[in-house]
Amino acid sequence: MKKLIIVFVVLAVAAGVFMASKGTKDKDVFEIVMVVKLEGVAWFDNMRLGVDELGNKYDDVNAYQIGADTADPAAQVQLIEDLIAKGVDAILVVPNDPESLVPVFKKANDAGILTFTHEASVQRQVSYDLEAFDNNAFGRHMADVMAKWMGEEGEWAVFVGHLTSTTHNEWVDGEEAQVKENYPKLKLVTSRLEEQENQQIAYEKTLELLKAYPNIKAIMGSAMSTQPGAAQAIEDKGLTGKVASFGTGLPSVTGEYILSGASQSFHFWVPANAGYVTAYIALQSLKGIKIKEGDNLGKPGYESVTIQNNAAGVPVVYGQAWVDVNKDNLDDWKNSDGSWKL
Repeated sequence: MKKLIIVFVVLAVAAGVFMASKGTKDKDVFEIVMVVKLEGVAWFDNMRLGVDELGNKYDDVNAYQIGADTADPAAQVQLIEDLIAKGVDAILVVPNDPESLVPVFKKANDAGILTFTHEASVQRQVSYDLEAFDNNAFGRHMADVMAKWMGEEGEWAVFVGHLTSTTHNEWVDGEEAQVKENYPKLKLVTSRLEEQENQQIAYEKTLELLKAYPNIKAIMGSAMSTQPGAAQAIEDKGLTGKVASFGTGLPSVTGEYILSGASQSFHFWVPANAGYVTAYIALQSLKGIKIKEGDNLGKPGYESVTIQNNAAGVPVVYGQAWVDVNKDNLDDWKNSDGSWKL
């Protein structure tokens, strides 16, 4: 009988050690997943590089990026539901609609999964949100560049990807405020236009604008898809030099229109760096390390971050990471073989 008890105890201990080692192994490799607005576009293709970089840099991280084939808030929610069912450690999102994510983020948190966002400074139910810069200041800066080219007078219009996109609307808030305060001869011809992160829609709506407002001088875009769509419409109507597009963009998407003159400037932050830093914040949080004011998060523009809580009490981490590109420095974004760096 004593021998049987001893055997049972030994087996029980062995089983416990096996289960403990299995559990420790699982916890030693953190699964961090970035869910982007839309897959198959250059911006988020570049962001994947940064997420992958973090995963490759740290042995205790499995980091990767996913996204839907449509910029649909419901599709984004479904991807998060799938990740909750999978039991990942951290879910990072570039939201199409921040408010729609609150219930599913709560569900993730209740399951022990940490949540984070990028480009959603008003987001609730996350550990941190990351912003490449102060959004109002970025919008004001883009308005200054546009106004200078316009000679500080004339008509302009503005696009957002989605009317629910927090950062896009914050940039436009800054643009409109800067124009109102400093450029009284600039006239916004219509309310914010939505192009659904779709270059073809931006193209078609710009054609409508050019017809409805023949004196318009500038098209400002918040989504990366606006500038190429608007610039193509400007070219097709033979208005290059008289009308120009401005706003966010990437060299590989907008560079050709800078060369043609249909676009006069574009502004961006390097998506790969933002992806890396968001994933790095998630990793630190999973390890119980808080992000502090002045921290260096390992990428240009994020060497000394500032932090400000939003209305929901969520810490928003701000970098100083915007980049301006025009005809004068466009070649800086080319490789030696002539291909675009980004």
